[in-house]
Amino acid sequence: MKKTARAVVIGGGVVGVSTLYHLAKMGWSDVVLLERKELTSGSTWHAAGLLPLFNLSYSVGKLHQYSVGLYPTLEAETGLHAGLSQVTNIRLATTKDRMDEYHYYAGVARTIGVDVNFLTPDQVKDIWPLANMDGVIGAIQHPDDGYIQPADLTQALAKGARQRGATIYRNTTVTGITQQPNGEWLVSTDQGDITCEHVISCSGNFARQTGAMVGLDIPVIPVEHQYLVTEQHPEIMARKKAGLPEMGVLRESDASYYMREEAGGLLLGPYEVGAPACYVDGPDANSEYELFPDALERLEPYIVAAMNRVPAFGEVGIKKVYNGAIAYTPDGSPIIGPAWGLKNFWLNEGHSFGITAAGGAGWQLAHDRQLEAGRRKFL
Repeated sequence: MKKTARAVVIGGGVVGVSTLYHLAKMGWSDVVLLERKELTSGSTWHAAGLLPLFNLSYSVGKLHQYSVGLYPTLEAETGLHAGLSQVTNIRLATTKDRMDEYHYYAGVARTIGVDVNFLTPDQVKDIWPLANMDGVIGAIQHPDDGYIQPADLTQALAKGARQRGATIYRNTTVTGITQQPNGEWLVSTDQGDITCEHVISCSGNFARQTGAMVGLDIPVIPVEHQYLVTEQHPEIMARKKAGLPEMGVLRESDASYYMREEAGGLLLGPYEVGAPACYVDGPDANSEYELFPDALERLEPYIVAAMNRVPAFGEVGIKKVYNGAIAYTPDGSPIIGPAWGLKNFWLNEGHSFGITAAGGAGWQLAHDRQLEAGRRKFL
């Protein structure tokens, strides 16, 4: 293993790999990523891969916009297909308050430069013929939205980083992080030590454990998130055979779920109220590609709402249930930037929409890094 580097990124999920990619892309070839197991083995591998451009925050919205703009370019750059499907995204409104929120958001979107269409129920029905429009008063649509394959995206970013000189060490566990008297960081691992100028923590579910190594109490708690995939449905298979486009990602905000096509069936992901926290003290040292037991009884209200909206969802069996951890901050927005009270220690943590934010968050952190390096030259 290398003994020195300009920067060390801790964590090989899509957020960490994107950070490495963007540091290398901005000219920092002497950068290293350390991953305790395999790339994507934390939360990235089981993510549903949605790319929601919708966000009421201008700053987070810009991160999402950058990501959706970057991902289509990766195949030409790296030769690896990132599994991007820009099938659009439709958000239903069943109340006036929800539609008012969408009109407010449209103002934010225009400021950012994100395209948003307002749809009538009839227009939604034309795009999503399997959906029941009872109670729907309107919707918004993002034409550029869709989903991506998280593992494929991560590997494309990893190849792009390596092509620019970055180094990735897998199966390398960080055991300690110590700042030396000269300000450099000594990162200790089970494969040896590496000295660097900067450390970037992108450790996902391990954020609190990583932070504790340097005296930080990082406000990130993973929670369980379940989504399920059905068997193939005859109507969806018939649409495929006829060469019709995917119906896109359907979100019913008032019922708190998303749905899209998946391999001829449907994928349903509810955001359950009171989803249990997990990994409060961090995952086990041997945690890898880990899922929790199914808890479908908690999802009953969302499943019923989904069947009412899309009756076809209730006409086929469940093929697979995923119940994995995703990291949340108190306000739901990620923590991106310099750590408080520490020199040259950086955070890219708390990504509950990690796939969508990864590209933009990596770019933003690399951009901050460059600004800081430039300022130091004139001190």
